[in-house]
Amino acid sequence: MSNVKIKFNIEDLNSDYYENAWDAEGGLLIKNNDTILTKRIDDPNDDGFRGDYVFFNLMDWLTSTLELLEDKKCYCQLINGGGTFFFEPKGNFTYFKFYLEGTGHLIEDENKRYPNHEEGTPLKTDELVLEIIRIAELFIDSIGPKIKDKSDVIGFKQSLEEAREVYDQYIMRRELHY
Repeated sequence: MSNVKIKFNIEDLNSDYYENAWDAEGGLLIKNNDTILTKRIDDPNDDGFRGDYVFFNLMDWLTSTLELLEDKKCYCQLINGGGTFFFEPKGNFTYFKFYLEGTGHLIEDENKRYPNHEEGTPLKTDELVLEIIRIAELFIDSIGPKIKDKSDVIGFKQSLEEAREVYDQYIMRRELHY
């Protein structure tokens, strides 16, 4: 059983349709065991969801899966410039952290409000990638039929299929080495 869980929220989920995928505004959170890694540790009212555009952020995460499985660092920045999802693979683990960009004591103090702000939280890379794929499937299955501009849906589904293929190849290569 994976300890990594990703969730999304859509602010206007009851909308009949969205003109394009960018209209589905909301956020993502990532959790390991009982710790929400995108939640401020000193704010009980913080729900942990980050970002404004779930479609954009998930697409960024999907296209990063190849890099993660090849042990390459990934920076997935929020469009509004408010923060970055950082993934750093090391062996069988990927260290994850969410942080706000910038310099100075105010930003440093703000970043200390997130769990494991210095080193990041180790997550099993294969579990993380599988969870990214799972949540992307759930997202596009729930929102895709409501999006009028099907080019957004087609592109997202193509990235999702590529991520699945990369993951399957990674698992096959790993099993051959054992």
